[in-house]
Amino acid sequence: MPSSVTIVCARCTSANFGTDRFCVGCGLPIGGAQPDADAGADALGPYEAPEPADPDVARAIHVFLHRSGSPLAPSGRGWRTTVILGGDRRQAVYVGPAGIDAERRALVAFVSVCGPVVERDCRILLKLNARMIDGCFAIRVLRGEEYFVFVENLPVELLPHLDAADVLRRIAAAADGLEDRLSRGRDIY
Repeated sequence: MPSSVTIVCARCTSANFGTDRFCVGCGLPIGGAQPDADAGADALGPYEAPEPADPDVARAIHVFLHRSGSPLAPSGRGWRTTVILGGDRRQAVYVGPAGIDAERRALVAFVSVCGPVVERDCRILLKLNARMIDGCFAIRVLRGEEYFVFVENLPVELLPHLDAADVLRRIAAAADGLEDRLSRGRDIY
């Protein structure tokens, strides 16, 4: 006989019996990863320090982000900006140094959180990655839990030549599209 205790899913807000192991609405493990709107603060993980001869990465990132016109806030070892999307949706994008690539170029990472990882959603993620032109979906451990994120790494030397608002909007839209699917319309990140 099912328990009369109900547990509301952190992802889709469906009511579940206390004895259920997985949400009946979205499959999130009950008592598993809870969406944490502030998890993105850890999105910019450790990186290889650039060579002393490399450009001032932090300054180049700040100038790039300032050109976007989006609000900026320091976050970890980089910056957080919030991109306004259509339909009253917003998406945070975290930007910071990402070390160097195989050609010894200093990199900047753009990371946006999509939602907690649920095993069954990994197939969706891989299918979406197969259609990506720039950036990719990945899994990062944030605050001890696995999250789907959208990541794009670019050489710092390209930043002065790119439309900052367009880059941020594209990254935010990609991440928000997956977040919208995974959360059934909720706007958490």
